[in-house]
Amino acid sequence: MNQTPSPCAIDAGVAIGDITPEPGLQLTGYAVREGVSRAVDEPLELRILALRDADGAIALIATIDLCLVDVAHAGRFRQACAAAAGTTADRVLLNINHTHSAPGIGSFTACFPEDQRRLHDTYWRRVLAVAGETARAAVAQLRPARFAAGWGECDGNINRRQREPDGGIVLGEDPSGACDHSVGVVRFDDADGRPLAVLFRYSCHTVTLGPRTNRISPDFAGPARRLVGSALGCPALFLQGCAGNVNPATGIGQDDDASPLVLDDKTRLGQRLGAEVVAVAQSLNTRRRRKEPVFVESVGRYWLYEYGEINDVPAARIAARTAEWSLPLTPFPDLPEVEAERDDWAARLEAARRSAATAWQAGPLVRFLHWANLRLAAAKSGPNPLEVAFPLQELRVGPLVFCAMPFETMTETGLALREALGPGTFALGFSNGIVSYLPTPEISRQGGMEAKLGYKAYLVPSEIPGDWEPRIRGFFTGDPSPTTL
Repeated sequence: MNQTPSPCAIDAGVAIGDITPEPGLQLTGYAVREGVSRAVDEPLELRILALRDADGAIALIATIDLCLVDVAHAGRFRQACAAAAGTTADRVLLNINHTHSAPGIGSFTACFPEDQRRLHDTYWRRVLAVAGETARAAVAQLRPARFAAGWGECDGNINRRQREPDGGIVLGEDPSGACDHSVGVVRFDDADGRPLAVLFRYSCHTVTLGPRTNRISPDFAGPARRLVGSALGCPALFLQGCAGNVNPATGIGQDDDASPLVLDDKTRLGQRLGAEVVAVAQSLNTRRRRKEPVFVESVGRYWLYEYGEINDVPAARIAARTAEWSLPLTPFPDLPEVEAERDDWAARLEAARRSAATAWQAGPLVRFLHWANLRLAAAKSGPNPLEVAFPLQELRVGPLVFCAMPFETMTETGLALREALGPGTFALGFSNGIVSYLPTPEISRQGGMEAKLGYKAYLVPSEIPGDWEPRIRGFFTGDPSPTTL
């Protein structure tokens, strides 16, 4: 474990909002999942930490139990929170859990039935209302606090890019592949030294509940938060890190809802992670430190270690740096090739329907045909290449820097950012919306889900080029030409 060298002072407040939908809403994350949500495993929540520095600048860090939120809807969420909190949207960071047992919001529901799209629109209006209420409540709770940060490790995750004998990449396990096991923890204490809130960051797909389940759940983040909250007596906020190519070490859950062990992997990983968060948090002391020892001669002879108050604590300042980027996708091939691709997906779906394929078999084909139609329309209308717009955000709180990227970011990206920027760095994918996967140049060359299939599932008309990742990383490091990974 390591920690920031000294605590910092800031005002902090936290609030929790319930965003659990009624069963009946279609869940997002697995194209093969059949049916709609049938039960609530545990509530979905919006948790907001409000921070205010000595200059009166307010920032919000919001964590939300949803699978997907597109950039446009995430922008509206940040604006709603900012208006409620009396700050600006560039100081609102939204981090998305990415649990595959929750709804997706925005363009990701485009191939859902019309009745489900209406239900999702109604649900989103409720989420926005809760966002405003929760942001106001967090600001109302602002009080003098101190914080310190530290790091631990949990090996409950594993690189999922397994290479097959033919050289192909499948979703499996690669024990020798890059994997960020680090657990970043920020502990906030009130004026009496009691825990006020804990932020913790971990990089792992929230997929212990698999495609055979239809339970609404925050996945392993739920039991992790619960254990931390119970041990420390304060709310805990889970930040999803750079998990684009990282799964639970147990793999994607395969139990169905009838299995008595359907929640076993979720609970085990959540509690392992939560226990490490507690261990790191309890190593952080914001109020006192050990003084020089005093030698005592009594019945025995020993050193007496007394504590002294930590004084002259620096006041943390809040700073936000944001940018709206637009980068070109891989150029479309010639129009006849795009049309042939669309016709191929249509033929596959038609053949599946003729053979009475199950929803499990036909679900991915429905989504890929929808993508192919979007791709064809984009190729016809131009431009070529098509550009995609998205936000990048750097939020600094004293010695801490939060790098927010609206992508399923690779674990290598998170490791590189922390190495470049130092131990106070919290590299966060799944933040301020999600565009698609962000493959590194090497992963782009190798192929696999994260490079050659993921953008189709995200309904992005063309492939995300491998050169996006180093350019985006350079935004945070200040290097216009960072080393490729």
